Amino acid sequence: MRRLGARRLGASGARPLAALLVCALAAALGCAVDDGETCEIATQDISAVALVVDSGWDVRATIDFEAGDRRGANSPLRLCSTDRLTINGQDPVMTEKADRIEYALSLPADGARSFDFRLERETEAEVIEMSIELPAVFEVVAPMDGEIFETSAEHLVQWEPALDGGMMRLRLGEPIGGGECLVAMQEGHTYETEAGVLVPDTGQWTIPAGVLTSQSTTDCTLTYTLSRVALAPYPEVLQRSGRVEARTERYVDVTVLP
Repeated sequence: MRRLGARRLGASGARPLAALLVCALAAALGCAVDDGETCEIATQDISAVALVVDSGWDVRATIDFEAGDRRGANSPLRLCSTDRLTINGQDPVMTEKADRIEYALSLPADGARSFDFRLERETEAEVIEMSIELPAVFEVVAPMDGEIFETSAEHLVQWEPALDGGMMRLRLGEPIGGGECLVAMQEGHTYETEAGVLVPDTGQWTIPAGVLTSQSTTDCTLTYTLSRVALAPYPEVLQRSGRVEARTERYVDVTVLP
């Protein structure tokens, strides 16, 4: 990350006045004084989450911005016309989602493994850059897609190649959560939580018998999600609650009998 001639028009405590002054100076360039735009907010008060995911089908790079600390109220931001964002030199597509405004670029799975996010803030005379490399590719070799899943038996999960000294995040859950198909909340085996379970990246992991149960009265489908995760340096100039993350993920569906 580098800053080019950064200038400030006010402290974060005087944010409303600073926002008006910034946008007044940039009015000729199309900056509007509307809630939820980056031109209202000083760079130090903007957090960003840049995420790259290799799903095996494609590679999708996304970034979204929020005002203030993400651990508080959700305050998504839309880029102002004086802020230009590129991902690997290309203009991303904006999508308004329920909880964020996402800027995304999709590429073939056999394409780029390195990603550069670049935000040029004309009114702040700054350039913010974030770079990250996707973790190494792997494939799941067990279980196989469609395999029968018995909760009373132990389960062997295997992938290759392994990554010496690395960690693999293992999740097991329903495609749409909140059902009765799986209960996996025993300490050390909380596979259905969002964080899953971190296991050594040795190429295999055994889920012991009895730590998984099902309350479903019918057949249902569970999905194993295996993720290699990498984090990259986050720009110091931004609000600290963001992150730069890349994941190589693979998925296997199994069938659970009642």
